[in-house]
Amino acid sequence: MTCRHDYINYNSKFCYLCDARRPLYLTGGHSDYYSVYVTSPTSGGEPYTAECNDIIEAMEMNFAEGNILKAVWRRAAHRMGRGKPGGTMLYNSEKIVFFGERCVKQDTHDTHEGNEYDSVVV
Repeated sequence: MTCRHDYINYNSKFCYLCDARRPLYLTGGHSDYYSVYVTSPTSGGEPYTAECNDIIEAMEMNFAEGNILKAVWRRAAHRMGRGKPGGTMLYNSEKIVFFGERCVKQDTHDTHEGNEYDSVVV
């Protein structure tokens, strides 16, 4: 069954409006599992689709940070039943550890060089 709502919700195996099943493909391009439809934004406003890559770029993440976010994102998508085809929780956990260790090395180097970022209170 084809869904006419794909433009509204392209982050799931199933359309949230009509429950039509949607196939997941690996193409090297845009991936459905890196998008999520936010129905109730924290700051209010209209629902929107958040893209993992947009968040990485907006936050000016480095390569390691971006890969950590992507691995966490894939883990959450996997739990929701819309993860990367063939992906596993363990694979993503290993990615988080690997790139987390890269961040520790970068931070250790930056601290010794006197380039540590200022603390930010959130």
